[in-house]
Amino acid sequence: MPDPTLRELADHEGPFASVYVDNTHDTDNAAAQQRLRRRAVRAELSEKGATPAILDAVDDALAAATPGRCGRAIITDRRSVVIAETLRTPPPQPVVRLSPLPYLLPLLALREPVVPYVVAVVDRSGADLSGVDMDGHRLTRTVAGDDRPARAAGPAQYDIAATAREVTRLADRARASLVLVAGDVTTRAAVCEAIAPRNRRVVQLGAGSRAAGSNAPDLDEEIHRMLHEDADRRRRALADLFDSELHRPDGLAEEGVSGISAALRAANVDTLLVDAAALGDRTVRVGRDPTQVRPADRAHDHTWQRRADEALPLAALAARAEVVTCTGGYAPADGVGALLRHG
Repeated sequence: MPDPTLRELADHEGPFASVYVDNTHDTDNAAAQQRLRRRAVRAELSEKGATPAILDAVDDALAAATPGRCGRAIITDRRSVVIAETLRTPPPQPVVRLSPLPYLLPLLALREPVVPYVVAVVDRSGADLSGVDMDGHRLTRTVAGDDRPARAAGPAQYDIAATAREVTRLADRARASLVLVAGDVTTRAAVCEAIAPRNRRVVQLGAGSRAAGSNAPDLDEEIHRMLHEDADRRRRALADLFDSELHRPDGLAEEGVSGISAALRAANVDTLLVDAAALGDRTVRVGRDPTQVRPADRAHDHTWQRRADEALPLAALAARAEVVTCTGGYAPADGVGALLRHG
């Protein structure tokens, strides 16, 4: 589901500053390094012609320090910060742009995957449930067992069934594609077996305990890893579906800047696939409506030349399409492809 905050960027006025930097704060001189990064970003934006309002907005947003290794993504419109996010993974290289449109591809590639999921940390006395739904809202629930001793065959079946039902109920509410179960080894295995899968993955995690003082960072790291694995699996499935549709007569797929531009103008893009490296510095022409995109060699009244890596993702989001970044294995022609809504 497209992020409404990103979609609304189409209604903001540029120029936009798009800044992606390593914001790691894990050494004795981290504060000094952060000041140097801020100074370098400010100087580069100033050289590109940024107004004092943009310079101050970016500088203030970069002042936030998160302990540990991380990155920072800042996007402003011509007046103020629109997006300021801490990235769990720093960008491979800094990006500092000032342009008529926001540059969203690094954010889409580096931000935490939007995967609805439920985590159940279980033992023989109950379970702590948490998760995130399709809209990014956090969900929590505690299941209290009766703390009876385990039977010879395993934990009390009443408790396991009750816990599994609550996990399934919360997963249904979140429309979760992934259920992760951690905690006591015997109990988590029994809960996994009792959960109704309903076309979702159910995975046991090695970390996690309900005991006070248990190592929560280890569990967080496992959850993070599983979410990225799930997102990568979905990305590969989309690439396979795109390839299949592209080579099928009357298939619902298109590739290349020209074909994608036509599909965007017709509001016929369901999912846009973009390889930023393959798309490179190509340009397109864009009208006042961001979805009115045309190839750069097709001049049209009231259109302006814009970078394709900025214009095409923004056009897709404005049309309520999903944007998925893809790298390495498969790159559509010109670095851009789409699954279509209709033939």
